[in-house]
Parts: sequence; C-alpha cells; structure tokens
Amino acid sequence: MSELAGAADLAEAIGRLRNDLTPLSRVLRSLDHNLSTDCSELRLRLHYPAIRQARPMAETMIEAMAIYIAHYCLPRREIDAVYAKEGELSTFEFHAEMSRLDAEARRLFQKVRSHSDRTGEAGELILYLLTEWILEAPQIIAKMSLKMNPNVPAHGADGVHARFDRESGKLLVYSGEAKLHQQVHAAIASAVDSISNAFDYDAHTHELKLVQRNVDFSGLDEPARKALIDLLDPYSDASDGRVDIVTCLIGFDFAGYSNLDAHGDEADEVFRKKALESLNLLGPKMAGALKDAGLGGKKVELFFLPLPSVQELRDRFRRLVGGGA
Repeated sequence: MSELAGAADLAEAIGRLRNDLTPLSRVLRSLDHNLSTDCSELRLRLHYPAIRQARPMAETMIEAMAIYIAHYCLPRREIDAVYAKEGELSTFEFHAEMSRLDAEARRLFQKVRSHSDRTGEAGELILYLLTEWILEAPQIIAKMSLKMNPNVPAHGADGVHARFDRESGKLLVYSGEAKLHQQVHAAIASAVDSISNAFDYDAHTHELKLVQRNVDFSGLDEPARKALIDLLDPYSDASDGRVDIVTCLIGFDFAGYSNLDAHGDEADEVFRKKALESLNLLGPKMAGALKDAGLGGKKVELFFLPLPSVQELRDRFRRLVGGGA
C-alpha cells in the first residue's frame, strides 16, 4: 500500500468515526470574535450555556452532554458491536443493549473517581464533545476505559483525537487537557502547566505509544490502522505528515451571568457583550502565560467556558452519573 493510498484510507476512515453533535448547539452557544494574540498558533474559542428567558441553562447543557458518556468512556469497537445488532434485535432488546452500555460507562466513571479522587470528569466530557464537534476530530482511543486497567499506564492527556486535514495532507493529533476552576486565573495557571507537560517529549511519546498499542479499539479498519501507526511512529518517514496539537478547556465562574433577568429578551446580547469583554482580557493573559512558559510557538486550541458555577456543574454531573456529589 502506497503512502498516498494509506493517507486516503485514513482520511476516509477517520471521517466515518465522527458523530453528528450539532444538536448540542441548542444547549451550548458559540461566541464569534476576531481576537488574536501574540501567539500566532494559539486559537481562542468561547462557548457558554444557552440563555433562555434570561437564565443560563447550565443544568440542561450538562444533562444533554451526559447522554454521550458511553461514547466518551467505552471503546468504539464495543459501541459499534451493539449498533451492528440493531437490525437483528427488537426495539426493546436494542434499547436494553444501549442502556447496558450507558450503565457500564457510568460505573466506569464512578470507579475512576473512587480510585483517583478526580474532580474534572465533567470538564473532560465537555472537551471531548467540543473537540469532536467544533474541531471535527473524533476520539481515537477512549482513555477512560484504560484507566482501570492495571497493565495500562493511561495517565497523561484527558483524551486523544485526530483529524485528517485534506488541504495540507497531514494528520492532526489532538491531546486534550480540561481545567475547571472557580477562579479563571487559577484555571489558566493550571492549564499552562498541563499544556507544558503535554508537549514534554516523554509525555508526548507516551501518548503516541498508548494510541499505537490500543489502536485495535479505535474503530478504524485495518488499512487505516496501519496508516495511523506509521504516522505515529517517530522513526518513520511518514511521521512528518503528523501535526501535534494540544486542546484545552478552561471552565470558570463568571460574574457576567448576574442580573440577566433585568434585561429580559436582551439578556443573551448583554451576556455576549460581557463575555467578549472578558475574552479580550483573558486571551492576551493566556498568550502571555504561554510565552512565559516557553510555549509561545506551540499549537494550542483553547476553549473558554464561562459558567454560572463550576461547583454546581460538577455536582450536577456527578448526580447524573451516580455515586454522589
């Protein structure tokens, strides 16, 4: 198989892995802007819970996102196996199979939490969905499913995604880091530390090897898997066709939600103005922090997520998943 044929196989195969997540636009809005920073490779985005009747729908947003926990947690091959049975099973039986996957994913969340005292699961799920939806990059391996395997050191990035860029002919590999903090400045500091670690040679090599060793669970067919492994191999000439990018979600408490009810039908417009003002301050601050850490030239896709309350979002998610707040 030629390198060109392998790339075509991989591009098509990754495209088939993408899920249609556009329904999330009903509960999660995007803020358009033209802000740029001194870091030319830093891309800034801002999303926020939909505002209805002058009220931020953060609870509705996380409930809608929690529907996708099986897709985030479990190997794609396991989910695809259930979908393949749809024509063979009755509606009741198929629903039972899907419910089983959902329950398995919830148990996995609970187990990982009990073993690691994690607080960022909601952020990891949100980043997973934004990366697949906005960046059009599906998840290559479900790291959550590896975290309870004692034989697999699955620490590191919260998620690994990929997209084949037909224009450049390169594979874009995204390593994700999610940060939810009440104070945005603490979130930025934590994010910069994690981004720095993600670009560390040993840490990055670990992530690539983790994908290579678990590529059978990716849902890719054999030609695409071979092409992916070749691109991930640092000793292969094909690795020049890979671009490494870090994605980062920064969720934080935002005072801009206060008193929105006083603006009635204009609440969303008022909020967007406040959010844009905040972004104009936070974007340069993030860029400055990256430059101070020696990361000014690194490719980073950053999602800011201002929230009414980070803690309430965490608590709501934990109640949805089970296992207490």
